[in-house]
Amino acid sequence: MFVEFHGVRGSIPMPSSSTIKYGGHTSCYEVVTNKYQFIFDAGTGFQSVKLKEDRTVVIIFTHFHHDHIQGLPFNFNLFTHKGEIILCSSLVNKGVLKNMIQTYFSGGYFPVDIVTMLTHLKFYNFNTVRNMMQPEVDIQTIELSHPGGSMGYKIQTDDGAFVYLQDNEYVPEQLEGLCDFSSGANLLIWDGMFTEAELGAKKGWGHSSIEQGLKFYEDAGLVQMAICHHAPQRSDNQLDEIGAGLTNPNIFFGYEGFKQAIVKS
Repeated sequence: MFVEFHGVRGSIPMPSSSTIKYGGHTSCYEVVTNKYQFIFDAGTGFQSVKLKEDRTVVIIFTHFHHDHIQGLPFNFNLFTHKGEIILCSSLVNKGVLKNMIQTYFSGGYFPVDIVTMLTHLKFYNFNTVRNMMQPEVDIQTIELSHPGGSMGYKIQTDDGAFVYLQDNEYVPEQLEGLCDFSSGANLLIWDGMFTEAELGAKKGWGHSSIEQGLKFYEDAGLVQMAICHHAPQRSDNQLDEIGAGLTNPNIFFGYEGFKQAIVKS
């Protein structure tokens, strides 16, 4: 299993000289197994994903806020790909998903109707996809705390486990459930949009803090944690300054272009 980060910024893309190191693109993470290419969310980072012709491509959405879908039609491979591209989300069924994507990328919001144009885009119910992947890949889900809803995902293969907990407003009551869900994770993506000092003024915004991530790492007994969904205004220098206080080498700020093989420890 191989993981690559294509977009780690939250809310809006921030391409500038102050975001070169960590990147300005919004959420998009790629996980590749022997048979499948999974893309978690299609923020602006999706434009740099090379869709594989020798794998089944599966795009999985946590939810449908702009920063998680806005990059979908800006990947050239989406138009030239020869095989079926599966879209799904455990948050909604295939009919709702198709309607949401078609509404967003047509009519008064986008110049072309990509759902009608690209007939190889296939909308599936999530449970159908999960059953299709077994026994090679086991995909589990967990409900997160975010306005409008959001889902966390865990991909388990013989190589190890990848956990994606993005867009979650963490509260202590989630601890036991998230620890159970994250058990055995070789790499976990944590929503660290805010610092603890910022969190109080952001109640109800649907995001967690960097410091909560550090505590969760210890509580859950994780192998490795990437803190992502960086606040749009957070510069490279500011992330470096905060990162200087991260004493555990297995906890790091996610950045565009990060690549890693997941190997069972």
